[in-house]
Amino acid sequence: MDLLKQENVQIIDQASDWKEAIRQSVAPLEKGGYVQSCYKEEIIKNADELGPYFVISEKIAIPHARPEQGVNESQLAITLYKEPVIFSETWKNVKLFIALAAKDGNSHLDALKKITEVLQNPETVQAVTEADTAETLYEYFQ
Repeated sequence: MDLLKQENVQIIDQASDWKEAIRQSVAPLEKGGYVQSCYKEEIIKNADELGPYFVISEKIAIPHARPEQGVNESQLAITLYKEPVIFSETWKNVKLFIALAAKDGNSHLDALKKITEVLQNPETVQAVTEADTAETLYEYFQ
């Protein structure tokens, strides 16, 4: 997948709360210059206003904001948490964060298609959320 570089895949033990998880999951995008430093705070601000719109299932979140909220270049970053992140009573077991930076409305569609293919199978989701190395995690999305 062209929109995912291996250096943007990480496994982290835990986050103190969902806001820290957002900041940690966007950090590789910021470090690589794909997003501006304000991007992670825009995601948090949007979630404070709209709720966790980017939590797509019990275990998976795709944090993102609008292109004009700090995206320089389209790219993904994948973060797996060993300890689940709690967003709310409904969403309390989120482990896989796929941070999305989309420069426009179309450039990320192929990446989303690939992510959907990988994550539509419950057995694959289980395996992905139990990956023990960043390299293994990266391979699932290739």
